[in-house]
This record gives sequence, C-alpha cells and structure tokens, in this order.
Amino acid sequence: MKINQNIFLDQLAIFIREYTGSNPGYSPQLLAEMLASKFHIPVEDAIKLVVYVEKELRAGKLGLAAIELNLTFNCNLTCEYCFVHCKSPEDRMSFETARKAIDLLMEHAVFPVVVITLIGGEPLLEFELIKKIVPYAKEAAQKCNREVTWAITTNGTLINEKILQYFAQNQMNMLLSIDGGPETHDRYRRTKSGEGTWHRITSLIPLIKKYQPWLGARMTVSTEAVNNMVEDFRQIVNMGINQMIIAPAQGEKTWTMEQIKQYGLNLMEITRQYHRLKQQGVPLFIEELEKSENEFLGWGCRAGSTSLAIAPNGDVSPCSKLLGLNSQEGKHIIGNVNTGIQEDLLNLFKNPVGQQPQHCKGCSRPCAGGCYAVNFEQTGDFFRPSEENCLFWVVCQEAKRLSGILRMREMARREKQWF
Repeated sequence: MKINQNIFLDQLAIFIREYTGSNPGYSPQLLAEMLASKFHIPVEDAIKLVVYVEKELRAGKLGLAAIELNLTFNCNLTCEYCFVHCKSPEDRMSFETARKAIDLLMEHAVFPVVVITLIGGEPLLEFELIKKIVPYAKEAAQKCNREVTWAITTNGTLINEKILQYFAQNQMNMLLSIDGGPETHDRYRRTKSGEGTWHRITSLIPLIKKYQPWLGARMTVSTEAVNNMVEDFRQIVNMGINQMIIAPAQGEKTWTMEQIKQYGLNLMEITRQYHRLKQQGVPLFIEELEKSENEFLGWGCRAGSTSLAIAPNGDVSPCSKLLGLNSQEGKHIIGNVNTGIQEDLLNLFKNPVGQQPQHCKGCSRPCAGGCYAVNFEQTGDFFRPSEENCLFWVVCQEAKRLSGILRMREMARREKQWF
C-alpha cells in the first residue's frame, strides 16, 4: 500500500462538496457523469457514490473523510523548521479525548472509508495511547459500516520491533521524516542534547522494511540545504525508500528569489533522475511527478472541508499546521471535542473558492491557493497566497510538465521496441 493513497478519496469529497454547494438544484445524474469523466471511474460506480453522498448530506453531516489526531505537541527532537511553534511535554492527548474525536469522525463521515492520521510532535512518544486508539476506532467504524485506514508521520528515532509488529498487524503504514544525507539531515533533526539522528534512522531501515516493504519518506528542503538537494534525493533513494514527498520548509521565514530559483533547477534535475531510476527498475514513486500539469481540482485544500485536526487538549481546527501557529486567530479553533464545536465557523473552509482573491481568478497559472498555515503566517489571510507560495507552485508545475514529457518519451521508446 502506497503512502497517500487516500488523496483520491479526499479529492472526490472536495469536488462533490464544492459542486453541490454551488449548485443547490444540481442533477444527480449530471454529477455522476462529471465524476466518471473527471476521476476516470465507471458511471455505475459514480451513480452509487452520488446516491450515498446525497443520503449523508440529507442527514446534515459535516462530510468528513479524515481527522488528524495530534497525540502530543512534545517531541524528542528540536527541528527549528517544525510547524509546531510551541512544544510542551504537558501537551498530551488523553484516551477520552481521542475517543470523542473518533466519535466525531464517525458521526460526521460521508464516505465508507475514513482516514485517521496520527501526528505530533512525535506520535510514537504516545505508543501506549495508540494501542488504545486503534481497537476503539476499528470497533466504532464497524458499528457504522465504515473502514479505517491509518497514516503515521514519525521522525523514526523511537521505532523498535515491537512497534513495527503492532503496525504491521493493524495495517498501519509509517511515513518517515528524512531530509537527505547525514550533513543535511543532522543540520536540523537533532536530539535535545544536540546529537544528529541520521545514523540512528538509517540503521533501522532494514528492520522497518522487513515489516513495511514499501516505505515512504518526507524530504523537507531548508534554505540552507537547497544547494545539496539533488544529492540528498539520491541518498534517500539509496537508503531503499520507495515513495517520497519533496517539499520546501515554509513558514514565517521566507525564501529569496534566488533560493526558489535554485530549488526549481534542482527539482528539474531530480525529475530527470527519477525517470532514469524508474526506467532502470528502481521501485520508486513521487506522486507530484506522476500528475499532469493541467490537473486542477479547485481552490483550497481538504482542511476544514473533509478533514479536521484535533489538538492534544481536544481543540478542533481545520488542520494541524494551523494548530501549530502561535496566533490564536491563526489556529482557528472551532470548538473542542469535549464541549462541542461550532460548525458554522468552518463555512469559509467548506467553500474556499468564495474566498479566492480577485487577482487570483484571472491567473494564467491557476493553483489550489497554497497552504492555509503558510498563507496566514506570510499574508495574515488563510486564502491569500503569498508570492513565495505562488512561485513554488510554478516551480512544481514546471516539474510536472517535464515529467510528462519524459513519461511520453519513455512510452514512445517502448512502443518502438514492440514494433
């Protein structure tokens, strides 16, 4: 099972929500035909999906597909670029809070398959809590004929065979945070005593792959590491990582134009190497490089629309990155699982296209609007992309365009061999 396989489900949910919200008198048949065409699914399956969603919408549900459980804001590392700005050992989720968060998801879910992401801080600090959450979520899902899939993002330093066995038994896949080779990785990802963690993580990879053969990693590129980006990519591939998310470290500290340009040039070279490696039979997958540059699924992300984030104390926000901000306004708390939530506070996020800045509407490079948390930090508005976000979008689109060209060339080469 590949990391992020549930993004397709999220995209379906976002499209249906936006379409039904902006077309109150919509035709279910037309919606089904649009789903079949846009997402390449059989019309009969699209019709079943529309019937199911209509039933849930009539029941007045939020339309959730996922929640992020921030088990703790504590961490055993001190990464300066972490989106959680204020960490504390006291910020730990209780099982009672986790239980109520899961109940919230099951009550308001629209789809038969839901995603629960375990995140932090470092979620493996709360492994005992995880062992209580998993059976409860499975039982709660079974009662309402749903299925749970899991996502876990970890720095990898606390992994042991007991944890790996548990995750394998419960079909829970991990995404490791690895920034590259030892120099790059240990620049930021150190213990509280200042020790690097690269050797610790890489020494565990053979054991991890014994239980999770297809292994994914997030490669966060800092401004200091941008010049080393291609070499870091190669080092991660050489570790045996199969799937990667490559993304710049963004936040209040902004990138210069020259740094973004260098990031773009390096991403192009990574794209070339990615296709060469795949041609050589290396089992590797980078989702962004498999997408079409023309793929555009609307303004805004799933945060606050089909997904909610729960803080350790039970506070509810559209996403975990918002919860990590210092600003109370930026956190956008809509309530608490222990005391209730105000659904109307999510209206902006349910229909983000209505918040699209005027200057974005005629843009020749239509994007999804950037990260809400980065937008807020850099512009003070969830829905107003910063110039930095816009430039990174263009860079990624160019990488997709190049990837598409290389993919077509490879297909043509194979067809020529056949004949």
